[in-house]
Amino acid sequence: MAIEDAAIGFDQLFEILKNQRRRRVLQYLIENDGEVTLDHLAEEIAARETGKDIKQITSQERKRVYVGLYQCHLPKMDDYGAISYNKPRGRIEMGEHTSLFDRYLAVETDETEPGLTRYHSTLSLLVGLLLVVPVVVGALGSNATLQVITALLVGGLVGVSAVRLLR
Repeated sequence: MAIEDAAIGFDQLFEILKNQRRRRVLQYLIENDGEVTLDHLAEEIAARETGKDIKQITSQERKRVYVGLYQCHLPKMDDYGAISYNKPRGRIEMGEHTSLFDRYLAVETDETEPGLTRYHSTLSLLVGLLLVVPVVVGALGSNATLQVITALLVGGLVGVSAVRLLR
């Protein structure tokens, strides 16, 4: 379903996506059969936020996430159709518009390697500058040398782009 065809607008879509805990709710539902209890979801998100195993989180860490989900995030997500939240039963399922969020969640970077995107971008920029500056300044002598260096630099850009794409 395209956003243009849905009853949810861009403002509502990004209102949901701007909060990391809401994104984690959607990611969990998409990755795990589309339904979960509030208790289990609170444990999963608390574990992810603290970087601990589920068995290691404290009741205070779990409660902090549970209360935030229960009072704020899940009702708002349910109102927008991002999820279906049965408050009395404590059940959360994929909503009418959950599929709209999938494409935006896929772009979120892997938390275990936060600097990798910056690394690739910086490397691509440096390689690009190394390609352009000698040509503009005319620092390279023969055409054969220029062609070899240009081929190597363009190959470097392609390699960096391929690594980023395949990651």
